[in-house]
Amino acid sequence: MRLALLSFALVLLSGCTDLSSFATPAGQRYTGIVVGSDDVTCGDEASCSFIRRGFSSGTRLTMSFDPTSRASSPGDLTTAGEACGVTLDHTPLLAIPALAHDSLSLYDFPGEGHVESEMYALKPTTGPLAGRDMMAFVTLIDGGRVEVRLISGAGREACGPSDCDRFARHECDFFGVFSLNREAVSP
Repeated sequence: MRLALLSFALVLLSGCTDLSSFATPAGQRYTGIVVGSDDVTCGDEASCSFIRRGFSSGTRLTMSFDPTSRASSPGDLTTAGEACGVTLDHTPLLAIPALAHDSLSLYDFPGEGHVESEMYALKPTTGPLAGRDMMAFVTLIDGGRVEVRLISGAGREACGPSDCDRFARHECDFFGVFSLNREAVSP
């Protein structure tokens, strides 16, 4: 019985990680560039990167984040550097309340130094994803780094970086992995 109580207490304590050090105070944001080939001469965007879809090579993601507010308004995402215009413009990370009651909330990516992973919904109101749903998978990593995976669509509609007409018609799917570090930003 004591062993069972001790095990239960350890499980509870392991879930009580202080994540406040991952919050971005005023004047700081997490920023980073999308993962994927930088080869812009390949002609067909789908062949340039086996993982990246929709986001141009060199797309920069900026994130404000407060994991202590993850049940209400944990932050927002902004992109820059896309050939056809901004995809996300201070788009809020939206908590998914049902996850608190589902084992999916315990998901984690394997890897050294991963502290915690969270899932959020996004509902962009402008750009090529206006009116579409997007998922954000945010992984907090030791040392203050963050990985963000953004997904909208199944990834079958891979648009090239200059397919602005298709982006404007909301035909393109998106998948991007961003490795972010905390940086100071101008006011």
